Amino acid sequence: MSPPVSIVGRTFGFTTRPPVTCSTRRTTYWAAVPRSGSEDLIRAPWDRTVPPEASASQPSCNSGGKPTLPPKSQPSDLIYEELWGFVKRATTWMKLLCWNVNSLAPTVRNAVLRYGSWLGFFEAHGIDILCLQESKVPEDKLTKELCCVEGFQSFWAISREKKGYSGATTYVSETWAPCSCEADCLGTGDDDIDREGRVVLTDHGAFVLINVYVPNAGDRPDRARLPYKLRFLAALKQRCDELAAEGRQLLVVGDFNVPAEERDVHPSLVPADGFDALYTAAERAALHALSSSYSDVWRHLHPDVSSSYTVWNERTSARAFNQGLRIDYVLCTPGLLANIVSCEVLSTDVLPAKWSDHAGMLLELADVEPLPPHTPCKEWQRLYRRFVDVGQKSILGMFQRKRPPTAAPTEPAGQAARADGTACVAEAARPTTDGAVALQPATTQQGDGGKEVAGSSGISDGGGGMARKRRRTSTGAGTAVTVDGKAKQQEAAKAREVAAGGQRTIGSFFAAGGGKR
Repeated sequence: MSPPVSIVGRTFGFTTRPPVTCSTRRTTYWAAVPRSGSEDLIRAPWDRTVPPEASASQPSCNSGGKPTLPPKSQPSDLIYEELWGFVKRATTWMKLLCWNVNSLAPTVRNAVLRYGSWLGFFEAHGIDILCLQESKVPEDKLTKELCCVEGFQSFWAISREKKGYSGATTYVSETWAPCSCEADCLGTGDDDIDREGRVVLTDHGAFVLINVYVPNAGDRPDRARLPYKLRFLAALKQRCDELAAEGRQLLVVGDFNVPAEERDVHPSLVPADGFDALYTAAERAALHALSSSYSDVWRHLHPDVSSSYTVWNERTSARAFNQGLRIDYVLCTPGLLANIVSCEVLSTDVLPAKWSDHAGMLLELADVEPLPPHTPCKEWQRLYRRFVDVGQKSILGMFQRKRPPTAAPTEPAGQAARADGTACVAEAARPTTDGAVALQPATTQQGDGGKEVAGSSGISDGGGGMARKRRRTSTGAGTAVTVDGKAKQQEAAKAREVAAGGQRTIGSFFAAGGGKR
């Protein structure tokens, strides 16, 4: 398996499975494939995989059906920049940012100053999913601006043990909206590992995403919370194994508070008595149990890189000298590795150092299909309705007039349909010798129900111009009664009065003709 390839400074992982096709909507698109397998793409020749329907309009093909570019079109930075944009357009793409923000409120304020709004942060980085740890937002501090970012859904794990402590938050674009969500779900719900707001699990169909903030074991040398931390890691491993046993693909991202290897710690931070004095063997074994089943994506893509860290001590300006640790990870099941395009630790040029003591990790996936359009999960509906009254009318809607009810379609002249299938001939207007319109009685055919339907009639007003309609009803005895609109209103008002126990309502008072309108 060839390693990922860098295109204009970006990691391109499709060469891990040559020949490459970028498929979405069951269509094969063009993609770059190094013919020689060389990592030096700037000099390596390359082919195009041609979709069958496009082959007729392409240059002559070789035996493999892949036209070779002429020498003048050999790869260059410009060609690869265009190719990169084409591949991103032709492929189902997902971009995930994982970041320990060390308190969300100041992060949002910084984002507003830099990007104009919290939504501007998402748009500037092209994020589909944002997984935050240590958000530190109490339940009573949740606001519409925090929770209801336009075009995104948000899911929160909030500490029930201490206000403004810990916390994990996942923002998901509506395109990648999950079908379900769980928060603090490693135990029974009331266990101590489920009370500090450390896990948000969302189901996206093609994969299950677990956003996790593993607890710190406490200050040295006591490290009083080490047993709690080990129980938490064991419960996380168990939950991941249960989902994997069901055949689910997993992405587990977050702050694990444990370096995987000694090279993930700057040498200046290793105590004189050895690496075990910094993090115990039990902690590293618990993390190794996870990473042995679920690949450490960054390390998989950068097997020989050292001195790349994700957290630094703010008190000692350690970040300026890159004296840190790598404790933030993206883990995934082996089945998702082929879909990984890149996984990078973001520099301070992207996320300023003053915003957090942690660096963000940006993961890009390709050829992973989102769920088809579906009803939002109940967790998001509940949170959304907390801040948005879905039944409230807009200001514009309050001033808009209601449209009159659509009139029933008219029957052909002289014919009207009955409910029982029989028909009656309605009144018809016939001209007289003086030009006026005379009324011709209706001919009726009575059905089994004893009721008949009469048509509308034209009534001469002397000038032959104005005519009014009236509805005629007939009982079984044949007597006809004319009912106008006012009589109907009075009858309805009396009925409401009887239903109200004799007490007249304001509506019935005016309907009966009382008062002034």
